[in-house]
Amino acid sequence: MTRALTGRDVLLWLAGFFGIIIAMNAYFVVISLSTFRGEDEQKPYLQGIEYNDTLARRAVQARLGWRSTLSVVREASGHVLIRVSLHDRAGLPLTGVPLSAELRHPSDENRDRTQRLHALAPGLYTADAGTVGAGHWDLIVTSSDRSKPFEATRRLWVP
Repeated sequence: MTRALTGRDVLLWLAGFFGIIIAMNAYFVVISLSTFRGEDEQKPYLQGIEYNDTLARRAVQARLGWRSTLSVVREASGHVLIRVSLHDRAGLPLTGVPLSAELRHPSDENRDRTQRLHALAPGLYTADAGTVGAGHWDLIVTSSDRSKPFEATRRLWVP
């Protein structure tokens, strides 16, 4: 013999079903907010306000005609070397440019590394980024000289 389905039973089943759905959604929201905030920049609003300055720096960089080659190499010790080759429009190496490099992990800002590049030879700059994990990384190279702004970005595979 089966028991008759009452309105109270239906109410309990519906409340249990939606209670589980709401609890799982709340769990997923808490987990997602505690892992990755979804922003690539620390201050995206200020970056947006200063966008005209960014465009002006890029115009100066285009007039300078500097060309760069960005690469990374893993040494036998496990350390990763950042290498930047910098040349002017005529292909002559540029020396004495104060460069810094930021090695950014695409999904985990806690793994990012910022290094000051040192001249190894005319037009060749390098920095030791230490031990970083294999995978895709974004390399951003910038000049701290305000009169000669330079920025280059490249996504690289670190072996």
